[in-house]
Amino acid sequence: MPAALRGTLYAVGGLLWLTGCLWLVLHLVFPQATPFGPLPNSWEPVVLRIHGWAAACSLFLLGWVTAAHVSDRWRGFRSRVSGLTLASTVGVIAVTGYALYYTTGRLHDGAALVHECLGAAAIALLLVHRVQTSARRR
Repeated sequence: MPAALRGTLYAVGGLLWLTGCLWLVLHLVFPQATPFGPLPNSWEPVVLRIHGWAAACSLFLLGWVTAAHVSDRWRGFRSRVSGLTLASTVGVIAVTGYALYYTTGRLHDGAALVHECLGAAAIALLLVHRVQTSARRR
């Protein structure tokens, strides 16, 4: 993978992960107290907007990586399991992200739980894939 593409992937993915984690912390730990009960933190919409922009960029990059990196490496069998796990997880995160935008009620709550858990864990999957790829090159 070209260094520029890898760097862009890491930058956008890092921004996506950090804004997701920041939103989760703001939402769960720092709600605004009012006489009528807790309200969402005032920074949540800003962080969520940045997260959404990064998500749109990441979907474009995911398509690019799938077309180039995955198809070039598929026959080599190296890191196939970790790569498929990572790509599948990102796919589920994308679908649940859309579900958070377009659904309500129980479906929204279920999508939120899956999106938050997989989103937080995605960094570990990326690190496993990267370590396996580096170890096999040596």
